[in-house]
Amino acid sequence: MPKPSELKPGVLLISEPFLEDPSFNRAVILLCEHSSSHSFGLVLTQPQEVILDSIMDAKVMGELPLFAGGPVDPTILQFIHRRPDLIQGGQEITPGLFWAGDFEQAIEAVVDGTISFQEIKFFIGYSGWSAGQLDREIKSNAWIISDAVISDVFEVEPEKLWRKVLYQKGGNFRVLSTYPDDPRLN
Repeated sequence: MPKPSELKPGVLLISEPFLEDPSFNRAVILLCEHSSSHSFGLVLTQPQEVILDSIMDAKVMGELPLFAGGPVDPTILQFIHRRPDLIQGGQEITPGLFWAGDFEQAIEAVVDGTISFQEIKFFIGYSGWSAGQLDREIKSNAWIISDAVISDVFEVEPEKLWRKVLYQKGGNFRVLSTYPDDPRLN
């Protein structure tokens, strides 16, 4: 069983297949912050029907997808990226993976095409835990912990990410990765 001490920015929280919370069904969350007072992450597996251009004024964003980062405060817009050379001020959460930064630089890089969709993701809302809450959920086996692979975060299709990261962990996790969405239909 994973230890709560393994929780740190840059790990993935993979929902176990029996998690009944619809907000986190087959979810993979990138943990961006973890401390004794709170934890914060972004769901990588929930693309939205809308695109970022539909909520931005006076910018032509193209077909940049927008993800639901979690059920907390869907009015907050955030992003992750792997281009600190184009976007200053981001917080490195694991080597080569950054959360936030200069929003105007991010938008300009998208608009002028200097950053690709495999290098940046935008989110509305986030996933948050109060002091000790995530540690308790880990102890109750609600989440499986895995180190983030940056190419998976940006390049794997969201609907395939849950199965892929479980499969990559090997062993019994490979069996879990094949568990059907609805076992009653098996």
